[in-house]
Amino acid sequence: MGQTFLMSYPGATWQIRGGENFRSKSRESTNPKAAMKEWLTLCDAISRAGGRILIAPPPEVTPPLTGMVYTANAGALFKNGDSWVFLVSKMAVPHRQGERERWKAFLAEAGVPAGEAPHTWEGQADVTTFGGSRYLLTWGVRSVKESLEPVRQHLPMGARSLDLKLRDPFFHGDTCLNPLTNRVGDTTLLAFGGAFVDRTIPEIRNFLGTYAEVLSIDEDDALAYGCNALGVNGTVIHPAGLSTALRGQLVRRGFTLEELDLPELFGKGGGGPRCLVNELRGFVVNDEAPSYANLRDKLHALADRYPESVAEKSA
Repeated sequence: MGQTFLMSYPGATWQIRGGENFRSKSRESTNPKAAMKEWLTLCDAISRAGGRILIAPPPEVTPPLTGMVYTANAGALFKNGDSWVFLVSKMAVPHRQGERERWKAFLAEAGVPAGEAPHTWEGQADVTTFGGSRYLLTWGVRSVKESLEPVRQHLPMGARSLDLKLRDPFFHGDTCLNPLTNRVGDTTLLAFGGAFVDRTIPEIRNFLGTYAEVLSIDEDDALAYGCNALGVNGTVIHPAGLSTALRGQLVRRGFTLEELDLPELFGKGGGGPRCLVNELRGFVVNDEAPSYANLRDKLHALADRYPESVAEKSA
């Protein structure tokens, strides 16, 4: 079964509203048309690698919910036995808190049962999943420690989890942890040990055992969002700026690499391909669903009508 991703495209008034990470703090002026075309470039790369994409259109509201494009924070889909639930996030930053009701409405229309995180928790970006029902749960910068127990309650029976406290500027687990699986099913976890307050790389290795090889990366590759690269069926779609050494390590482990330089979404917004998707593990998109395959031509035509600047930033 291939991978399915939930994604939401940037709207025609896309801008940097919060400036809550080290790249977006400057709140540079944005080009919505360029951002949309970059987003489409990522969708095409995912599709070439064999991934499927479920599309959630951004709502036309004022002020715009510009954070919805960073779909990794929408929540996370869990399966326990035969039961599914999408736990919807509770955002830490004020300008993203309106996303919650929009995601609940989208999930209801899609027929996906939804729950609400009771504490500040920013979704799949803070849940790292492995075979053998092993999970790394991160907190400390955006998600709070109290968010861990409600997440654990949605994990499969017999699951084992290890919590890791993060330090700035590593605001989510997907900035310092990245499980990548090659075409023969071997998983390599990219991990930057300097992001953790109270855990070490050896502790993570011991917890994961044979379920993943842990590859320690350096700070430069972590700050270049190497852990926000996206693995799709053995292809690693990654932002520009990763070291030759890390790229070589991945190639030797059987991965195909595709570099995407997306200066609007990555350079100004901060992040990499992984923060723009929410993987729906085990979820199958039917032929009638609003998929990228069905909507691609319409979305490319929409991009051509986008403006190249936003006249005024919303508070």
